[in-house]
Amino acid sequence: MYLLKKKLLVIEDELDLATLIKKYLEREHCQVELCRNGHSAMSLFERFQPDFLLLDLMLPDRNGLDILQEIRKTSTIPVIIISAKETEVDRIVGLKLGADDYLTKPFSIKELIVRIETIFRRMETFTSNTSAQAVLKFHDYEINLLSREIKKDNTPIQLTTKEYDLFVFLLQHPRQVFSKAQLYEQVWGINEYGDMNTVTIHVQKIREKLGSLHEITTIRGIGYRFDGAVV
Repeated sequence: MYLLKKKLLVIEDELDLATLIKKYLEREHCQVELCRNGHSAMSLFERFQPDFLLLDLMLPDRNGLDILQEIRKTSTIPVIIISAKETEVDRIVGLKLGADDYLTKPFSIKELIVRIETIFRRMETFTSNTSAQAVLKFHDYEINLLSREIKKDNTPIQLTTKEYDLFVFLLQHPRQVFSKAQLYEQVWGINEYGDMNTVTIHVQKIREKLGSLHEITTIRGIGYRFDGAVV
């Protein structure tokens, strides 16, 4: 249901894996385009205008992280990195550049589908659960819960899908302390492969983009708390 008619772009040079992913996604009634090199990636991305991106890091002609960085200049669509690189450094760099999730090869296609569905489901949930107060304000920031937009003095702030979901969750629960595990469960969903560094990195990126008035307090040894006054 959550993948119905969604447009997904798969940038992956391994033909067998790319074809298998495409086959399973099309069973979920997605529209899927494949790209097997970095040279064509950006032109296809701009032409296809996908709702979701699966991105391999180890492409034959270009680093996938460079593609992610370029995409994040103009787009906040959800991105899952799929890579044979297993080091924590690669995972952290990918998340810092704006990936929503990171899946190490080899992986289960069914798990991949579940992760994609979870991201779309939570995007819809964050929108459908909005109250009559569809706009939240604190300091000079305005958060429109229906359009998923954040502005400061009418200037848009570009948060990725998970940065936005994490920030709005904290915003809607002011003065409450949440552990990293609790935040991961609420924003990414329960997953035995969950990496708590994901939460830390997303909080760092939110702070960088919102500046000194982010109002997210680190509770040492526990997690995070939003201390701002929301109206």
